[in-house]
Amino acid sequence: MGKKLARTALKHRTETLQAERRERNSKATLLLERWGQSLREQASGVWVEGSEPENIEDQMTSEVMSSLTPEILEIARLHWSMGNAPAEIASKTTRSRTDIREHLAAVRELVADKVLM
Repeated sequence: MGKKLARTALKHRTETLQAERRERNSKATLLLERWGQSLREQASGVWVEGSEPENIEDQMTSEVMSSLTPEILEIARLHWSMGNAPAEIASKTTRSRTDIREHLAAVRELVADKVLM
């Protein structure tokens, strides 16, 4: 009976951690979409120069994104600002779709870790 209880507890804990991770990734995706929207606003001239992001999470997301290498930042910009799928980004760059997906997932995890602690 003790082993079964331990397995059940482990399974429950694992499911809880996975659910928390999915929720953090979902929130990170929303933050990245807002970041992409702010880039579109800047490009269209709607952005007011010197204006601050709406909240601290947006500001922290911008700081995390500015710490990325130019190549990964461009991949993130193409995905979250321009709305390109990984296949479209791969056709515009020399990287594979799998590599693009891995970079996007890494950026999402980085934002989740740094911003949503």
